Amino acid sequence: MSTRAPLADPEADPRVKAVFDDIRETRKSDFINNMWRYLAFDPALLEKPGRK
Repeated sequence: MSTRAPLADPEADPRVKAVFDDIRETRKSDFINNMWRYLAFDPALLEKPGRK
């Protein structure tokens, strides 16, 4: 099984930042767990509908 390291600054991509902002707003928390940070390597995957 392969592994990926999380991106150093995932929110540098505006698509990732938009998803992270939505997560923060929905959960009423500034915390973004590692699952979302690891998925940020592929913004299209992160944006898929039904991720909530």
